[in-house]
Amino acid sequence: MKLQKQIVKIIVICLALGLPGKLYGESLASPNFRLENPEFDAGGGLSTSTNYRTQDSLGGSGQASSSSSNYKINPGFPSESYPGVPGQPTLTNTGGGMYNTLDFVITTGNNRTDVNYAIAISPDNFASTTNFVQADDSVGTSTVWQTYAGWGSAIGERLVSLVYNTTYTIKVKARFGPGSETGYSLTASASTSVPTLSIVIAGTSSGSSIAGQTTNITTNSGSVNFGPLQSGQIKVGAQQITVTTNANGGYMSTLEQDTDLKQTNGTLIPEVSGTNAAPAPWPAVVNTGAFGYHTTDSTLCTGVSNRFLVNDTFAAATSTPAEVSCNTGPANNDANSLVFKVQIGSQQAEGYYSNKIVYITTASY
Repeated sequence: MKLQKQIVKIIVICLALGLPGKLYGESLASPNFRLENPEFDAGGGLSTSTNYRTQDSLGGSGQASSSSSNYKINPGFPSESYPGVPGQPTLTNTGGGMYNTLDFVITTGNNRTDVNYAIAISPDNFASTTNFVQADDSVGTSTVWQTYAGWGSAIGERLVSLVYNTTYTIKVKARFGPGSETGYSLTASASTSVPTLSIVIAGTSSGSSIAGQTTNITTNSGSVNFGPLQSGQIKVGAQQITVTTNANGGYMSTLEQDTDLKQTNGTLIPEVSGTNAAPAPWPAVVNTGAFGYHTTDSTLCTGVSNRFLVNDTFAAATSTPAEVSCNTGPANNDANSLVFKVQIGSQQAEGYYSNKIVYITTASY
């Protein structure tokens, strides 16, 4: 009997299993492999915030993202550096000090320090308008990502150039690299202020010490009455201007007069030689008369800012507005005094002298 050789081919199939950064599978078993007691770790462990909690969960690769207004989970295994949804931010009015600004502070939740955040902002609670806070704290259409430190950390930052008397709403999302963007946090809202400017003019009592001068007449908000003057006699009176404004650019108050102190027949009491740009000491000798003013604001905004710093220096009032007080930013009860001084000599004609002083305060919004 002839034996026939049989050739048996044994085919060995070697399967190599590599584990990429993300592993996708519909189940943990197939005809080609089986994983016994598998353990998968998301790298970040337990992830929590005030809005949600996840713990090392798996998702099918064919599934869509699972999300809501407060969270978002991508399909597949969680990325090692996938951030959590930020906590609720804070948004507050600056206290009325500025009319078009709001202060914000974002909350990171349990995210690491190098996670980036974007802040969405809307004047209609995101009904139809969604903008984003820019790196310079203005509002624009581009999404800007910065770290917690970039957004001012626990101190936060101040939104600028907003519309006054408007309620704004913000919400925050996080990301760490492409594909890791979270959903938005809970929202926070606050309203900007109405532009304000308050000017109060008040008189001062006789015997007040102001800028090295002692007043010897009592004034009120509407007049400075020097009363009768004798040759060689000096009269000093004052008024106080108090300004409050939330204008970003602050304010400026000016002084002007309709004419020099004069009689109805046109006779004048001369002004002092000093000017608003260059105040001068009170004249040592007065033959006819002298009239001038001094402001206690020692840091004016135009010209030489400290030109009235030295006491007993006076400027002539003119029909052109001249700066007597100012502030380069919002002011709260910013008070300055105007000291008026007059003296007549033996050559000044007798009579009743008067003029009108006008104050104008302008705010820069």
